[in-house]
Amino acid sequence: MLTALLVIPLYWLIWRQRQRRHQLRLPFSRLREVMLSGTEGRFWKYFYPVLRSLILILLILALAQPRWGKGVRDTQQEGVDIVLAVDISGSMLAVDFIPENRLGAAKEVAAKMVRNRPNDRFALVAFSEYALTQSPLTLDHQAVLDQIKRLEVNEEASGTAIGMGLAKAVARLRSSHAKSKIVILITDGANNTGEIDPISAANMARAYGIRVYPIGVGSTGLVDFPFDDPFLGRVYRKVLFDLDMKTLDRIAALTGTGSAALASSANQLQDIMDQIDDLEKTQYQLRLHYLWSEKFMIPLWIAFALLLLELLSRVYFKPILPE
Repeated sequence: MLTALLVIPLYWLIWRQRQRRHQLRLPFSRLREVMLSGTEGRFWKYFYPVLRSLILILLILALAQPRWGKGVRDTQQEGVDIVLAVDISGSMLAVDFIPENRLGAAKEVAAKMVRNRPNDRFALVAFSEYALTQSPLTLDHQAVLDQIKRLEVNEEASGTAIGMGLAKAVARLRSSHAKSKIVILITDGANNTGEIDPISAANMARAYGIRVYPIGVGSTGLVDFPFDDPFLGRVYRKVLFDLDMKTLDRIAALTGTGSAALASSANQLQDIMDQIDDLEKTQYQLRLHYLWSEKFMIPLWIAFALLLLELLSRVYFKPILPE
């Protein structure tokens, strides 16, 4: 429709031709009067053609249907529900993940995963001698990040209940309808307490189609561990912790994730989390459509106002000049 704007120069060409023919037909005395009519005469001479040109332009713009649109994103996704089950027993204070202790390193990689997966739901479970849900499954990632930040080692815990932590994570996913359900289990010890053993919890996970990625954290051998001495303050002594990788391997095998991963440094832990991140990708389709607001009435009303102005000016201000 905008190509119709080409009629505007055509209109002006026809108008100029008619003006010339009209001047040739005028007697010399009348022609001289028109030529000497001054600024006012020239104004009224061009007033109506300009007004009509504007009216034509506005009508063509109205026919072209101008519109303003607002984009709306419609996301169809096959999301992943993820539970982060983190060991907060006393042994997580070991400082072999310099400059962080084991829990600090686990919190850092867990938070990074939450930030990198904006389309997935997360939950957080913390366990030592018992297990607690710190955050249910949610898309409110900031709430999950806040809970991760608040995680602290339970220094009063007398054991590590890996089975209870895994069972609590399974309970968070039991009613999930996500296409993919996973648990990332981070621990540095062996199961030595709790009403549910790790293998029973793994069988529960398998029954609900939940994949478990067990990650054992900690160096093999003696590691520095903080102690509060009444005279010397905080001191570090070498301690040996028992990490039961065989049980973690059985959990992984039962739930279909192969074998457990061992991280003896912060970089290794990050690499393992990156591998899990790559394996469990969310599939989603993004469609963008627009909500249109038609604006053709704006030029139409302006054109009507200009047309009314022309009619009024012909009647009240100046008689129609010959064309």
